[in-house]
Amino acid sequence: MGIIVLFILLICLIASVPIAISLGVATFLGMLLLSPDFLVTMPQKVLSGMDSFTLLAVPLFIFAGTIMGRGGIAGRIVNMSLVIVGRVRGGLGMVVVFGTMFFSGVCGSASADTAAIGSITMPEMLKRKYPAPFATALLAAAGGTATIVPPSIDLIIIGVVASISIGGLFAAGFIPGLVNALALIGLVYYYGRKLDLPLIDPMNLKEKLKIFGDGIFAILMPVIILGGILGGIFTPTEASSVAVVYGLIVSLFIYKELKLLDLPDVFLESCKLTGVVMLVLGMASAFSFLLAFERIPHDIAEFIVEHSNNWVVFVIIVHVVFLILGMLMDALPALIILMPILVPAGVALGMDPIHIGILIETNVALSMFTPPVGVCLYVACGLSKVPIEDVVKPLLPFYAVLLTTMMLISFVPEITLFVPRILGYVN
Repeated sequence: MGIIVLFILLICLIASVPIAISLGVATFLGMLLLSPDFLVTMPQKVLSGMDSFTLLAVPLFIFAGTIMGRGGIAGRIVNMSLVIVGRVRGGLGMVVVFGTMFFSGVCGSASADTAAIGSITMPEMLKRKYPAPFATALLAAAGGTATIVPPSIDLIIIGVVASISIGGLFAAGFIPGLVNALALIGLVYYYGRKLDLPLIDPMNLKEKLKIFGDGIFAILMPVIILGGILGGIFTPTEASSVAVVYGLIVSLFIYKELKLLDLPDVFLESCKLTGVVMLVLGMASAFSFLLAFERIPHDIAEFIVEHSNNWVVFVIIVHVVFLILGMLMDALPALIILMPILVPAGVALGMDPIHIGILIETNVALSMFTPPVGVCLYVACGLSKVPIEDVVKPLLPFYAVLLTTMMLISFVPEITLFVPRILGYVN
């Protein structure tokens, strides 16, 4: 039965059926084959998969990110980044990395992050004669890897489904995110010199101070959110509400780039993205229940434990599994289905749950720009109007660099656990 269900899911994915519908069809047919009476449990499991107070942070962070993208915060982040690295060869490319990492710490959504920063930087890169496939690959890779930077929606979901401290995961994401950013910046600098990419026009001190003064409220955003979470002032769910309120105040009354008449469009855009995420969550929950009923997760866990006599082998198996899944399906259902299996197996081998969550999220970051289902790759290609097949070759160096940092983060646990240990999340 389990093989049949997985085969149905694979056929749907190959046929380019949306992932939520694919999961729903596979679950429905699997339950029907078990017993028609079993179908009554499907809507129950779909609803229970979405019925979590902690998951309230997901639509709120999406809403906050949409507000900030439309309200001028993203543009000011880019301008401030230009002041810092704009006069370095390939500096505009580095701004893409800085901008996506910084903005991800505000909105929590990789696709929204890529779209917000890309809509500003992509026209500038093309205008300054950056090769369009290279610019597209850079934006996709930066947007994808930024998903590890807190507050990340994926980290919230990992915390919920695997019962790991979300605050601990947020704390653990800082240094790995910095490692990825520095690796990308180094690669951009290399290509900046190799391709002789242009510099931006010089700015005097007055212009620089004006840009920093204008961006002070953008800088305060992640400080307030992450400082409040890590300082124990409010929970991640409460932080998402603070992000919405702060974003509305700054966008409507300080920057005044968001008008009251724009709010219906902002609500609609947020609802569309939230609907997609929550539908996938619900369908994946039902699918996960069916797999558990068939004892497939138990069999997978036994296989991993049996073939993992130490945590190093376990990490290698986990990465291989997620790299394959990342090419076939969206990361969200994979996280929901596999995290409850993998975390206990890793803990049994002596790993910390927070380390497991972060190393899997670094793999998820790669899947965000891996063809054929990488969402950030689609967003970047849509902005540059470059076909995906033209981006694959320039994407390979970015993939190789981030694959290397993923291995570094995986096999040097202290990179992940240093900050959580200081803050008391790890003994």
